Amino acid sequence: MRRCHPKVWVADEPTMRDGRLQPRLHRRLVHEFAESDYCYGIGTLTIKLDRIGWDRPVPFEGDTWLEVEGTVIDGSGREGARREVLVRAHCLPPRPTRKRPRLRP
Repeated sequence: MRRCHPKVWVADEPTMRDGRLQPRLHRRLVHEFAESDYCYGIGTLTIKLDRIGWDRPVPFEGDTWLEVEGTVIDGSGREGARREVLVRAHCLPPRPTRKRPRLRP
């Protein structure tokens, strides 16, 4: 089985937190998917992931697929249109663990 890996990290715009400017806090991965690893497209897809539908897996062609939404990155590195595609689950980063809320006394 071929493994898919993220291409690069992309920093978002600065964020305000606790009254202070926090530059480049949130990051989204730019992934590159082969034509065989996503549905309904031709050629390699480079996309900056915004949302992954973890709760709604789609069984298709004997594999598990997940709905992904993001911004397409063209060959020159510029952001393009937003797009929703189905991607093989094993090609996506692992699902983040849920953090338990901190209980204060």
